[in-house]
Amino acid sequence: MLGYVSLAIGLCTVSVTLVFGLTWLYLHDEIRNSSSLQERFQSTVRRITVTIGLFAIPVVLYFLDARKQSLNDAEPYAFVWVACYVVSLLFLAAGLTILVRDAKREKKTGLYRFRR
Repeated sequence: MLGYVSLAIGLCTVSVTLVFGLTWLYLHDEIRNSSSLQERFQSTVRRITVTIGLFAIPVVLYFLDARKQSLNDAEPYAFVWVACYVVSLLFLAAGLTILVRDAKREKKTGLYRFRR
């Protein structure tokens, strides 16, 4: 079971990183010209760093463990790990949604063109 959960979390991490990269490419000019969007983008970068860190912690601990315990011994901890990861993904999705919404609003109004 833990192997399937790990595989699903790994696929989610890859897809979230891909969506984040595409969002950055799509909104690069708006983010560069707006300080409020830069702050939102930086908070989203911190969230994606935490999300990737939550994925990597158990993997790193397994490789550093000298005894190489079976993955079946970690079943109780898997539920806590998955819960933390899902909460982190929800916060990241909310951050990306807010970033896209604010960027579209600034793109529509064009307010950043008149700032110094």
